[in-house]
Amino acid sequence: MSRAAWLFMKATGIDYAIILVYLLGCFAAGVLGKRYAGSLSHYLVAGRGLGLHLGIATLAATETGIVTYMYFGELGYVVGFSAMVIGLLTAAVTLLIGYTGFAVKPLRELRLMTVPEYFERRYSRGVRILMGFFVALGGILNMGVFLRIEGTFLVHILGFPPGSLTVVMTVLLTIVIVYTFAGGMVAVVITDFIQFAILGFGAIVITGLAFQATGLGELYETARTVHGSAPFNPLSHPQLGWSFLLWQGIQFVAVMICWQPVAMRAFSMKDSETTRRMFSWTSLFFLGRATLPIFWGIAALAFLADPSIPGLQAVPEFLDRLLGPGLRGVVIASMLAASMSTNSAYLISWSSVICQDIIVPLSRKSVSEKRQLVLNRVLVVVVGLALLFWGLWYTLPGPAYFYLEITGTIYLSGALAAILGGIYWKKANKVGAYSAVLSGALGALSFFFLDVPANYAGFASFGLTFIAMWAGSLIGCRLREDPALERTGDVTR
Repeated sequence: MSRAAWLFMKATGIDYAIILVYLLGCFAAGVLGKRYAGSLSHYLVAGRGLGLHLGIATLAATETGIVTYMYFGELGYVVGFSAMVIGLLTAAVTLLIGYTGFAVKPLRELRLMTVPEYFERRYSRGVRILMGFFVALGGILNMGVFLRIEGTFLVHILGFPPGSLTVVMTVLLTIVIVYTFAGGMVAVVITDFIQFAILGFGAIVITGLAFQATGLGELYETARTVHGSAPFNPLSHPQLGWSFLLWQGIQFVAVMICWQPVAMRAFSMKDSETTRRMFSWTSLFFLGRATLPIFWGIAALAFLADPSIPGLQAVPEFLDRLLGPGLRGVVIASMLAASMSTNSAYLISWSSVICQDIIVPLSRKSVSEKRQLVLNRVLVVVVGLALLFWGLWYTLPGPAYFYLEITGTIYLSGALAAILGGIYWKKANKVGAYSAVLSGALGALSFFFLDVPANYAGFASFGLTFIAMWAGSLIGCRLREDPALERTGDVTR
């Protein structure tokens, strides 16, 4: 038997049966969702009718994909236990925002469909278009590596020949495009509810197997031997430190308020109070979302006993050696659930921004809702093809986590400063908003063009945006270019 054929036999008939049942369920959700996605608001924000439990499930599923497990697993493998501070920070920020309703409550009350839409209401159409451009740029660059990372995992765990990566990426993308194209946010929410249960079960199975294979004592000794004191103290690790923690704390605030896939969940809730409660309860999930895969990465380091294995390959190799027939199918189905819930939500997020915040505002003629709906569906396909190209072409410059965080910062930093200024500061105006959006993007892009370390580039990006927002708004007031304050007095309170 050839090596390729032997590898293919890693997944058995029962594994493929489990996977097939799951995929058929996703297609059925797309068909069902199409019946309820006849209007633009239903297609983009599920008619703004989600209750608490659906909101929790769809937010948790959206922000947890194979790529999430892979980059957190890689971080645990190369950094150690100190990486778990990310889970603690995320949970604390989400709980605080949920408890107070900080920014998310007033944004939900505006009945928005996209984040950049706020910028036209508060500042000007030009700010909306500029923000839409950077949202789309940052989002597509961020999502661009998902397919390669997820395809690499599936190729390894299914046992396909290495040369089949392109085929696996294409099939994975096609499945997501089909049901997202058909049912929009309604289909995404339906599948998210199913996927939330499946990926949660899969995470529990993997964690149990990791404990059984290693044990806490072995994990502790391995981390201490490989990394010394650094794996237990985030302040002493060269890739973390104070600048990293400060950046991550601000970044998570921005993600919960301004990250388009998260914001669309908030905009889809039935009211602002339910939105607030959704964030509070989902904070518990965000804690496990980071700490569990980081634990898998540490377990992979102990079990494989070979630090030379690349970080992104460690967790797939670890699982490959642990999983038997049946369990392999369950884990693959849970990983597919994670992947598809994230990819579908991200696809509709970036395509909706391109349509609603760039194309429609730039159009000289009024664009009917029916045409906007068609355009959103077409852009789902276009964005999907762009992501496939980027995934095949681009090579990560280092740990995936830092790349994903810095690409998000391209627009999150400017968006956070301009949104918080718009809601809580009466002097905020379009000059400040323009300044914040541009300075934030330039600060983040220094990571790519000037080789600035991610933690410094990210922290500097947020610092620049708040300074630019403050200074630009003061200049704007002096120039008497402040029409937003006259139009939207209620928004600023």
